[in-house]
Amino acid sequence: MSGKLVLFENIRKEDVNTAGGKGANLGEMTAAGINIPGGGVLLAAAYDEYLVFNGIDPLKYESAESLREAIRQGELPEDIKKEIGEFYAAMGGDSVRLAVRSSATAEDLDDASFAGQQETYLNVTGLTDLYEKIKSCYASLWGDRAVSYRRNSGYDKEKVALAVVIQKMVESESAGVMFTSDPAGDRNNVHINASYGLGEAVVSGIVSPDEYICDRNGTVIKEIIGSKEEKIIYSRADRGTVRVPVDEKARGQAVLDRSLISRLVSEGIRIEAHYGHPMDIEWGICGGKIYILQARSITTFKETDKKIFTDEDFAGYPAVKPAKGSMREAVLFNLEKTPTPYYPLDHDFGGLVGEQKNILFKEFGIEFKGGMYPIDRDGVSYPGGKKFRLTGNITAVPRYLRRVLDIDNNISCADESLKRCREEFEAEKKKTCRGASDIGEALARMRALIEKTAYDRFLYALFPNAVESMRVTRVLKKVDPKLNAYDILEGLSYVTADINRAMKELCIYIGKDEKMTESVMKESYEEICVSCPELSGKFEAFLRRFGSKSDFNCYCFISKTWREDPDRFVNALRPMLKGGGAATVSKEEGERRFNDLMARVKRVVSPSKYRVFEKRVTGLRHYHYIREATQYLWESEFEYCRQLLKKLSDSLGVSYNDLLYLFVDELSEVCKKNDIGDRISVIGARKDKRGFAEAYWDKCMKDALAGEDDSIKGIGASGGQVKGRVCVIKSPAEFYKLEKNDILVCKYTDPEWTPLFALAAGVVVDTGGTLSHAAIVAREYNIPAVLAAGDATAKLKDGDMVLVNASEGSVTKLT
Repeated sequence: MSGKLVLFENIRKEDVNTAGGKGANLGEMTAAGINIPGGGVLLAAAYDEYLVFNGIDPLKYESAESLREAIRQGELPEDIKKEIGEFYAAMGGDSVRLAVRSSATAEDLDDASFAGQQETYLNVTGLTDLYEKIKSCYASLWGDRAVSYRRNSGYDKEKVALAVVIQKMVESESAGVMFTSDPAGDRNNVHINASYGLGEAVVSGIVSPDEYICDRNGTVIKEIIGSKEEKIIYSRADRGTVRVPVDEKARGQAVLDRSLISRLVSEGIRIEAHYGHPMDIEWGICGGKIYILQARSITTFKETDKKIFTDEDFAGYPAVKPAKGSMREAVLFNLEKTPTPYYPLDHDFGGLVGEQKNILFKEFGIEFKGGMYPIDRDGVSYPGGKKFRLTGNITAVPRYLRRVLDIDNNISCADESLKRCREEFEAEKKKTCRGASDIGEALARMRALIEKTAYDRFLYALFPNAVESMRVTRVLKKVDPKLNAYDILEGLSYVTADINRAMKELCIYIGKDEKMTESVMKESYEEICVSCPELSGKFEAFLRRFGSKSDFNCYCFISKTWREDPDRFVNALRPMLKGGGAATVSKEEGERRFNDLMARVKRVVSPSKYRVFEKRVTGLRHYHYIREATQYLWESEFEYCRQLLKKLSDSLGVSYNDLLYLFVDELSEVCKKNDIGDRISVIGARKDKRGFAEAYWDKCMKDALAGEDDSIKGIGASGGQVKGRVCVIKSPAEFYKLEKNDILVCKYTDPEWTPLFALAAGVVVDTGGTLSHAAIVAREYNIPAVLAAGDATAKLKDGDMVLVNASEGSVTKLT
């Protein structure tokens, strides 16, 4: 933005600090193609300049009234008057009627509407009148009710300035307010108030308007005809507006017909979809055309108002029976990867990774019903079934088995695939996308690359790993019954291990400086880089190397990397810094342990069997390297997909979150047309269903994991037992809670959680299995871990004393 008076089309919602809430929203909607009467915003900088020019210091006035009077009596600086004059002429000069509205820089935020707390002036004509109304808007910032509202809303101590919206007036035949989610009834309904004339009659409450309760397709569910005794119209004799009576016949009639109501609802849903949450919208209709006058977030909803779903709501959807034995472990292993239901677009990208396993099984002749992550067209996910059928491809099993057992070929093919996928990804990032069509094609190419990355990972690493792990474990049991195949990963260089070692080096460096340590433990990433510039370079170097590590690595579009949200990186670093990093095994120590283990095996098996064992160990270690490298690669690929989707969001004028409700075929169509079109109604319908989708997913998981009693049982992922104090961690934001020798209790873990294992005396996880991240890391840190516990986070609370018996897979509450 340049100058102090900026047209709506050059303003976005992020400009709230300069254009105010109202101005930022009008600019945002203009950019989204919503029909907004033309205009611009005199930015908050003009208000600041006005005060300085007139020598007005608000803190020096004894009363708000004397301050307001000083502001009204001031003079606009010549440079500002010149900009206003040029804008006024471009708008149509004396032939145009204007609305002049205050737009506070703390206004129309998500948690406070500030509606009506400053002034609005209608039917403003002539430059002199426009100057006076701008000054009156400035004065209204210090009105008694505005100051009181800011104080009660918690904004009194913040610097609140004022921008001024100057906009063409619409001579509405009818106008009113629309809530895209009914705050007084069913949240899935749209609530419209309508009256004749200008919308001020409804907003100010001087009439009893018509009320229409509609579903999201625009069908009227309930209609109440208001009395509408008066309407507000422009004054023909003077500036401003006047109230005039409505004739008797019109009072008893509906202001809006069904067609207009349907169109109005459709426009409201479109605006809600753009912002990603329910909106309070002021609208006007002139000559059958709908104009949106302003929109703000609905601020009166509370979390407790969310709908509670019952078994009756879930009727007709697949029921889930309690999972037992190996089936329970499989459910919990998958739940670790997908703790929340997929959005449609994430299903078609992130879900593509896990689906490659099913595709390979199908090639073997084993076809699972419904796929890995079933989802219906409403965007409702449910757990995949374990029912399968054998197909004619079952004859291919011997051929695939020979491939799976060919270690040299697997290593060669896996390395070649990883190399090619990395090269293709680097080439893709260098391509230029000039519009929606290009972005759509880029996303399609990235989806194919993600598919290849994951398919080859299963074919050349994970499937062979499953077979060789059993063989290696059988040999290790001869040495020590507590050992399994993951003990041979000691000293290996792979992404998660390399991250931990690099973080340990950072912690050692930070721990030498008390001030630096205090900064990292208390401040945000940005604050740390300012207060400790010598650490800033080290952080940047770390994130260049490992910044694509994400939170939910099986979700493409809702996850975030450390590079995208570096405060999460700091959260992960703190537990390791708190523990001094001592528990993290160095590469050299890991290699020594690995060599010792191999020597132990060599002493108990014959030379020929040892050579076979050594070959299998070489394969297993490389398979694990590929497992980690490919996961980090698709996390990087996901990160780039998010960048593309953000560009598409900006190009289409549709919010990023709303695009998640489209399946990939629908998104592709939108990209080709460069228009969201009628897909906006599809988005709205799926958004309405999202609360149900989450509740149904939670119910499925709860039913699948239902236990017969209050005991906590799972899978022992590493040996031994330990007593300790429970610390329940729900997300990375709570990493700070864990203290040394606590028992970490959580729903799931992924590599981001690894530093916590350096502090914990034991680990209990609701999800996971013997092949999961937590199992591998717990063995590396030599701490007892019980995984697939199901509902430990519900049965335990902070401070409980427990005995974690990993040898038996049980957790006993002691207090």
